[in-house]
Amino acid sequence: MVKKTTVLLREDVYQALKEKAGAKKISSLINEILIEYFAKKESMFGTMKRVDVADLRDHRERL
Repeated sequence: MVKKTTVLLREDVYQALKEKAGAKKISSLINEILIEYFAKKESMFGTMKRVDVADLRDHRERL
């Protein structure tokens, strides 16, 4: 689901995003940056980082 919001950026930040992603893909780049930032946060107990289903091994490989 996509939500529309307004984000106020400094001019230099906007220009850097525009140069890196292009004017029409700034939202995608901001989403990627935010996802990466939040994915790096520690787990609830601080012992394991979050994993994606793609990172999990098949149970048959453990035999």
